[in-house]
Amino acid sequence: MKKNILLISAFLLVFSAFAQLSKTQTVMLSASSVSGGLLLKWPQESFSGSYKIFKRVSLAVEDWGSLPLVTLASTANSFLDSTVLEGTGAEYRIDKLVGISTQAFGVIYAGNKLAEPTRFQSIILLIDSNYLVPLSAELQRLKSDLESEGWLPILSYAGRSQTPKQIRDKIKTICGGSKTPVKTLFIVGHVPVPYSGYFSGAGTAPPPDGHVEGSGNHTGAWPADVYYGELDEEWTDQWVNCSTGASSRNHNTPGDGKFDDTKIPGDVDLEVGRVDFYDMPTFVKSDTVLLKNYLNRNHNWRTGLLTSTTRALIDDNFTSLNLASTGYGNFSALIPYDSIFYNRDYFPSQKNGSYLWSFGCGAGSYTSCSGVGSTGNFNNDSFNNIFTILSGSFFGDWDSKNNFLRAPLAISSLASFWGGIPKWYVHHMAMGMNIGYGTRLSQNNTTFYFNGNFNAAYKSVHIALMGDPTLRQNNLNPPTQLSAASLNKNVNLKWSPSTGNKDGYNVYKIDLDNNYQKVNSQIITDTFFVDTKNYFTGTYKYAVKSVKLTTTASGTYYNVSGAAFATVSHVNGVDKIENAHLNIRVFPNPSQSVFNIVTGAEHKQISGLNISDLSGKTILYLNDENRLSDNSIQFNLDFAQSGIYILNGMVDGKQFVCKIVLIH
Repeated sequence: MKKNILLISAFLLVFSAFAQLSKTQTVMLSASSVSGGLLLKWPQESFSGSYKIFKRVSLAVEDWGSLPLVTLASTANSFLDSTVLEGTGAEYRIDKLVGISTQAFGVIYAGNKLAEPTRFQSIILLIDSNYLVPLSAELQRLKSDLESEGWLPILSYAGRSQTPKQIRDKIKTICGGSKTPVKTLFIVGHVPVPYSGYFSGAGTAPPPDGHVEGSGNHTGAWPADVYYGELDEEWTDQWVNCSTGASSRNHNTPGDGKFDDTKIPGDVDLEVGRVDFYDMPTFVKSDTVLLKNYLNRNHNWRTGLLTSTTRALIDDNFTSLNLASTGYGNFSALIPYDSIFYNRDYFPSQKNGSYLWSFGCGAGSYTSCSGVGSTGNFNNDSFNNIFTILSGSFFGDWDSKNNFLRAPLAISSLASFWGGIPKWYVHHMAMGMNIGYGTRLSQNNTTFYFNGNFNAAYKSVHIALMGDPTLRQNNLNPPTQLSAASLNKNVNLKWSPSTGNKDGYNVYKIDLDNNYQKVNSQIITDTFFVDTKNYFTGTYKYAVKSVKLTTTASGTYYNVSGAAFATVSHVNGVDKIENAHLNIRVFPNPSQSVFNIVTGAEHKQISGLNISDLSGKTILYLNDENRLSDNSIQFNLDFAQSGIYILNGMVDGKQFVCKIVLIH
């Protein structure tokens, strides 16, 4: 039986217009990639008002602009943005207004055949040292899986007796010494849990679940893995003195190793996620076995061996509160509208069939959710889910025995989070981004996205991801057994095909900064390729990935698998100017922008000057004949990215070619 129970002692600070059901507070945006650009869509509604649509092109700039892109009548349920070119995407916000009052809104990051990323960053695997020996094979496989997807894993180990400050200092040292920027932190196991905050009726903010003194006494400091992700500001342990919490682990006193901060003191730098099965006796199996099983499922998911039905359910037992809008808003961008179900029970439905996403909320305890179930249901019932969102009292204080938020990871789910307190935004996963991106976005959000206005929970230290932060929604099976051979100044590649649905393959050269430079101009449907444009003698790393133009509820993007790798010692000879008898010199080389070509006095003109990247794409071409002045000519590449380029040209009708290096 469903129960609509108000959260005890919680108070809801929302716009007056938001005293409605979560579904009515959400404009459920979706998008389609069409020949004319991007078509935004939402369910038809009957009301007296208007829609305003805002847009941003760069995800790096939090600015919707002062004016909407367009204002539409209340009868509208679509909008075509014809300015989004193939290979690009944009993020949109839609506001539903009655007069000047915002009744609902939605956001979506949509793509029109969005191009794949070509540069990847480092990730720290921070591993509980208890698993170093018993899970060595699984951890090595995880490292290999991450490498195949373009990550640069840095393995680090932590003992359970270390302090959070010692561990954070280690993380900062690793980040400072990494050549490639560190983007993500994956905590594996019971690495010491930081605690922080003055959650109290008399404190900095009430507990996120509203249970102040006299109403559950869920006060004091809460688990705060975000401490490991925010690396620039000082976290103090000097002044909070709060022992009103019902559990002593939440007590926070000066100098006890628990921090004062209730709000995250600065912007979070790293995408942080944790998988931790410590103190989960309901599942009988040891934490080591539970973690091993999780890592096996993780591998199968990211390599396309584990699949799920592309559908979602919302089991809302708090219909008077603005919690389930986290489900409605994200799911409309992630799942086709007709595959989102609002009238299905959480456990019975996911016992009888698989769901890619699910949301459940209700009055909670550490181990149960009214109208949804308990930790025991995860253990005793079959449960078929990949990503789940849960919302109710006490879940977010996840470092507790048999915690309900951690429980899904012990049986089926790969990620779980306390969504709605505050609202989370993981909609970018529809365009191939990892769940850690949305985690960090949600932690740093104050007002750019609507935060839910629930107990001032936004930007609070409790916001955390249970699960691997590198996980993506859609995966492909990778090719295998790539080999590379240098022959007649070319590199010959061949590989074994991948299984599963795909359009073909892409081939890449990988530079020392972990940039993936695609070599092929069209998707390859064979299992071999000849790179005819590797002009320089040297040792090269190649990668081949499966690729598929993937359609989601947010448009289309080029999805790629993990890679098969091969290294080759290539012989070509173009490591200096070929046809050196032409008496030509290029300097400075490397250069920050300007290059000079200098010839001997006997030469009179240069023609057909062409600069291309290593894939063969021309970035600068001077077609006209250029008479030499003092036997030199100059060109500027300040518009191009740092990297290696090929310079071709003709001097008095004779061809020359050389390598140039641009360093900004």
